[in-house]
Amino acid sequence: MLNIQIYKHFFSTTNKSPEKKKLIILGSGWGGYNLAKNTDAKKYEITLVSPRNHFLFTPLLPSTCVGTLEPMCVQENVRALKGVRFLQAKTEKFDFEKKKLLLENVYQKGERFSIDYDKLVIAVGAETQYFDLPGIDENLWKSVFFLKQLSHSRKIRLKIIEQFERAEMPHFSSEEKKAMLHFVVVGGGPNSCEFTAEFYDFLKKDMPRLYPDLKDHVKITMVEAAEDILGTFNQNLRKYVEKLFKKRHINLKTEVAFEKIAEEKFDGFREPQPVGYLNNGEKMKFGMMIWSAGVRPIKLIRDNEQLSKNKQGRIDINGQLQVKLNGKQGFEQDVFAIGDCATNKDKSLPQIAQVASQQARYLSKYFNNDCKSANDFEFFNLGQMAFIGNKSGVIDATSIGNPYGKKHKITYLEGFSAFLIWRAAYWGKQVSWSNKILIPMHWLKSSIFGRDTSSY
Repeated sequence: MLNIQIYKHFFSTTNKSPEKKKLIILGSGWGGYNLAKNTDAKKYEITLVSPRNHFLFTPLLPSTCVGTLEPMCVQENVRALKGVRFLQAKTEKFDFEKKKLLLENVYQKGERFSIDYDKLVIAVGAETQYFDLPGIDENLWKSVFFLKQLSHSRKIRLKIIEQFERAEMPHFSSEEKKAMLHFVVVGGGPNSCEFTAEFYDFLKKDMPRLYPDLKDHVKITMVEAAEDILGTFNQNLRKYVEKLFKKRHINLKTEVAFEKIAEEKFDGFREPQPVGYLNNGEKMKFGMMIWSAGVRPIKLIRDNEQLSKNKQGRIDINGQLQVKLNGKQGFEQDVFAIGDCATNKDKSLPQIAQVASQQARYLSKYFNNDCKSANDFEFFNLGQMAFIGNKSGVIDATSIGNPYGKKHKITYLEGFSAFLIWRAAYWGKQVSWSNKILIPMHWLKSSIFGRDTSSY
């Protein structure tokens, strides 16, 4: 209780600006970061609250898993935002009546404090969806890995190195090495495909140089519950990527899903092996699994009973991104939600960075215009891109425009030209000049000298 009172006193007396309204933004992802960056700090006392102190450029996250890029290249420190106070904390509780939030210091469990707001924006994103599959929790970060955060990519990178180093040991049999070096990717979306592409490039270029005796033991399997991988892309592009992956001896399994993950003992194996049970009756030994099969709301949103939510647990919002509370008429005038955690039931949108970024720009203009009435938010789809390995990419620009309005069917690209556009586009979207310099430097370094496989 004493801690709460101390923090209350601190935030009520430090940098107090009576003429400014207090804008609290929860989350440092595509929505929260861009909102904090573009809202006028002369008009608002902006506080950004997030458990992580950086913005993550997610399209390049798979590149950090194998050392094509280093983690520092794909993040921006939120403390560099001018005119924004940052609190590295977790949100514990909402008090919408009193306009207060209860937060917890991420570095000191149990150290809680409250802050108040005039305007609140919930931009907390989502977490990996694993359908509470039996065995995932028990094997998470041992043999099963999510790919959603920068900390995840570091764990994946270290585990990949560990698997190859262990397989080099002379006492393991050929069958044990094959199980150890069987990498399973769950999910067939862009994140999964780009990780698979990056890993394939590592196997093709760096593994023969570093682990020449293991090349015949490595296997990649991709498991996707839908009929095709890259399901949101143009059908011709989906078939192109599937054909390319099969040509590279990537084992594609579609229209099938895992039912259980376990560890079991097998004859001739020194150690228990991770094994996955598929719903077609197949049993699959593996050494490492990367699980990237969609997203779900975070626990803060799932467990909250005040927020009105849809069947998937996403917060109900209106056209002006205002939040609906259970038991109350209309939508809250001072509480907003953007990005993956929210949805408008009348105009459902995909859970992608484009949506969160555009919602953030819409909301920053609304705030900067003194919250004067605005037209409903309209999403403009800019198309989709994906890197598919070996200097190839795919670009789908066949549905540019408003999904609920005017759309333009431009074209789609595949191969080297798409790869160049993919790199140029994501280089151009970097926020800081430091990353605009670092990224091409590391691309060049990886291309000429190979990827770093040191573990530290």
